[in-house]
Parts: sequence; C-alpha cells; structure tokens
Amino acid sequence: MRNLFAFLYRYHVFLVFILLEVIALAMFIQSHYYQSARFVSSAHTWTGNFLEHFENSKDYFSLKKINQILAEENAALRSKAFTSDLSPANPNVTPHQYISAKVIKNSFNKRNNYLTLNKGSKDGIQSGMGVCVKDGVVGIVRDVSDNYATVMSVLNKQTVISTRFQKSNHFGEITWDGKSHHFAQLQSVEKYVDVSIGDSLVTNSFSSIFPDGILLGTVNRYNRDKSENFYSIEVALGVDYSNIDFVYVIKTPQKKERQELESKLNQNE
Repeated sequence: MRNLFAFLYRYHVFLVFILLEVIALAMFIQSHYYQSARFVSSAHTWTGNFLEHFENSKDYFSLKKINQILAEENAALRSKAFTSDLSPANPNVTPHQYISAKVIKNSFNKRNNYLTLNKGSKDGIQSGMGVCVKDGVVGIVRDVSDNYATVMSVLNKQTVISTRFQKSNHFGEITWDGKSHHFAQLQSVEKYVDVSIGDSLVTNSFSSIFPDGILLGTVNRYNRDKSENFYSIEVALGVDYSNIDFVYVIKTPQKKERQELESKLNQNE
C-alpha cells in the first residue's frame, strides 16, 4: 500500500493531466455529432476486432479438446461401420471395435521405434492389438499399464505384418530394414506374381490383429533376379510416421477364440 501511495504522489501531475485530457476528449465528442458518430463507429470496429481475436484465441486453445472429441467420434463410426457389415451377405466379416488414443511420444529414426499412447488397460487396450490411422497401419501394441500403452511401430526391426496385393490377393510380409522411415520391404512374394509400380498393399485375413483391407503402402520399386525365386520389393509406406497425433487401437472380440483354435493345429503338427 505504501508503494502505491508513493507512486501516486510521484506521478500525480501526469495522472491528473491524463484524466483531464480524457474528460476534454469526451466532452468534445459529446458536443459534436460528426466526431461522436466517428468515435462510435471506430469503437465498434475496435470492439469487433478484439472479440474476433479473442474468439480465435479460444478456438486455438480448444483445438486439443476438439481433436480428442473428433478422434473418439471417428472411432465410434469405424466400429459402427464394421458392425453394419455383419450380415448374411458378408459372412466373412469379423467385428472390430476402435479405441481412439493420443500419441504422447513417438520415434521414427531409430533402429527399433516405438510410440506411447495416453490410454491403457482401463480403456480396454491389451498387448497384441493392432494400431492404425486413416492412412494405414501404425504398429502393434506391446506393453500396457493402467493408463498408458507402448506400440511397436512398423518402423521396427522386429515387426512383421502380413499383407496382400489389393489387385491380385497374392500375399507377402512387410518388414523394415532400419533405413528410411518412408519405405519398407516386402518379403516372400514369388517370382510368378504380376507386380507393378504403384500396386496397393493392404492387410489380409491371415492376421488376427488387423482387419482385412487396411492400407500399408504401394510398390515403389522392385527387382526380380532370375536366379532367385522371390522378388525384392520396396514399399512406399502410406503413413507419415514422423507426424502422428491420434491413432485407433483395434479390438477384435473373437481374436482369442481364433488364436486358441489355431494353436491346437500348431500343437498337432
């Protein structure tokens, strides 16, 4: 309080001058119609600009919440779309549910890359679930805690994802050689298969992790050595792994039943 009184005492002349100027300006505007009209018009303009910038600022800071809402809505719509496909006309469709999650940590330029999600077992996420975005496959859930989950990215030397050519249904396996985050390698494609640059590669029904038909990438270049039985194929990945914000974790209710049944076959071999 003492500092306030000292400030007022020190600058009281200047403050009185400013106060008188404001009073004089107000009296001048009120006594002249033209100046009054111009002032009101300018005031409205200033107020409008201020409110516009204020609303823009509010919208900017609310983007995080809006993105979260949109991601959850998209997840619900994806789940609904798969449910609506379950009909006698589509007997091979397996129901899937989608859980939206935000990426809070991501690497893409290491030998083995991972993502961390802000959701975990409390939200229904389990180890082994597939993860995707609208542009394609992101990876597979590895470890899960109550509130977080780590994802083994496609850009990981240990990741192997079953895929097929969209045009011909011939299958292969996508792996990563640890070099560019834009490209992966397609393995196990026999030399008799018709391959062209630009061919789309999608997930296939061999996997119990991903639904059939999710994009992985397109053929960027290929080579067929006559002495080998398989192609050497480079795939341009559909996902920009350096720019991932929200993802969808894929939950397959019938996954456990399928794995248990197929494990019996493996035991008998």
